[in-house]
Order: sequence, then structure tokens, then C-alpha cells
Amino acid sequence: MPPRGRPTSPEARDRARTLAVRLRALDGGDARALAAARALVALEAGEAAEVVAALVDLAAQGDPVPVVAVVRALDRGAVLYEQRAALYEAAAARGLPEVAALLLAPAPRIAWEPPSDKPDPRLARLTLGHKKAMARSHGDPDLLARLAAEGEPVVVRELLRNPRLTEDFAVRLAARRPCRPETLRCLYEDRRWRARPRVAAALAHNPYAETEIALKLLPALAARDLPRLAEDGAVHALVRAAAARLLELREGPPRGGEDGEP
Repeated sequence: MPPRGRPTSPEARDRARTLAVRLRALDGGDARALAAARALVALEAGEAAEVVAALVDLAAQGDPVPVVAVVRALDRGAVLYEQRAALYEAAAARGLPEVAALLLAPAPRIAWEPPSDKPDPRLARLTLGHKKAMARSHGDPDLLARLAAEGEPVVVRELLRNPRLTEDFAVRLAARRPCRPETLRCLYEDRRWRARPRVAAALAHNPYAETEIALKLLPALAARDLPRLAEDGAVHALVRAAAARLLELREGPPRGGEDGEP
């Protein structure tokens, strides 16, 4: 059941459940993203906004796969700019901020500035190609940590493909501060690591990450992560507000009278 006062129609919730079944039956994130995009653009913007809201509700009930497919569709450009703009306007007009948040792309909470420290002497003499090869296949944890600390996005992408990379290492990279936004986006775009709850939570908490990334990760985060994000003064105000909204949707409205008064 949707939370009391939820501005989504029964028809939208039925469409969302049908779409969720179809998306779960597909094999692979790319196929799901394409199917989600086709379903959304086939609907009028207001209907599409309500369907996405209903998919967010499903994620709150423990089924994040469909809304993750929607996020992937928006990331991949499968939904045209004009269609995303119409979806945002419809979500805002219908009081669905958790849907509107998926379409926002504010700057990171803290701007990254190149460090004034001298480069790592062990890495300074290596070519970019050499660094990429080492990141992809080397097993020395100290060397991998040095490459991660340098934060060159093209090297980090190779590092994330290293079969010896552990989840703890990926979490530390996702939480690194300061860190280039482009480096953090590498983690977000890597399906292997983005799906790990600890990595996703660390990215959402990182004020150097693009705010868009945090907002798109929120619907699939574990319920235990939302209260911390809602109160994390280091993250963007939009992220705190979106986390609080999703927490409200999962826990339901306050107890008491219709206005929330005891």
C-alpha cells in the first residue's frame, strides 16, 4: 500500500507493477534500461512521473531492480532531454520530489581543487599506459592504493577491473576526500561496484561526488543508510531532503491526526 496522501493513482501503481515484472524478467542492466526508457516515453509525462514514483515505492518495499533500471535509462541518454524536462515538470507539479530528484544534476557539495602536494615519486616516472596496465593486473595492495590516491580517472577505471580488488578497497576509494568527481563517477558507472550497498552508501555520503550521483543512488540504498544521509551536513541539501523524503515513504506518515499532530 502507498503511504497516506501519496499522489499516485491506482492506474499508475498497476502500470508500475506490470513494468516491474517485465523488467525483472530481462537479463542484464542494459536490456532493462532500454525497456524502462521505452515504457516511460510511451506515457504522458504526468503518468510517467507517477509510474516512477510507484517504482520508488517498490524499492522502499525491498525491490530496487525496476527503479535502478529507470535510473540507468536516464543515465544512458535513452530518454531525450525534452522528455526528461517534461518528466521533471510533471513530478514537481504532482508533489513527487523523489522523482524530480532523479532528474537533477547540481554541482558537488564541495568543489575539488588539484592538490598542491608533489606527485608520488614512484608513479611520476611511469607513463599513463604503464599505470593503466599495472592498475588492471597488479596485486600489490600498496601500489594499487597509490594509483587510487593519484585519482586519474582513466587509471581508476582499469583499477576497478582488477580481479584482486576487494570491496573494502572500493569502499575506501568511494569515501576518499578530497577526490575528483570524475574518479567517483568511475565507481558509479561500474556495475560490479555500484551494486554493492557499502560502496553506494559511501558514494552518496561523499561531498565531492556529483550530487546527481547521490540522488540517483538513494532509491536503492538500504533503509539503515537513509537516516544518516538525511542528517549528514557534509552532503548537498538536496541529498538530505531526498533522503528524508524516501525515509518518510518507507516508514509512513507520522502517527496521530491527519496533520501529523498527536
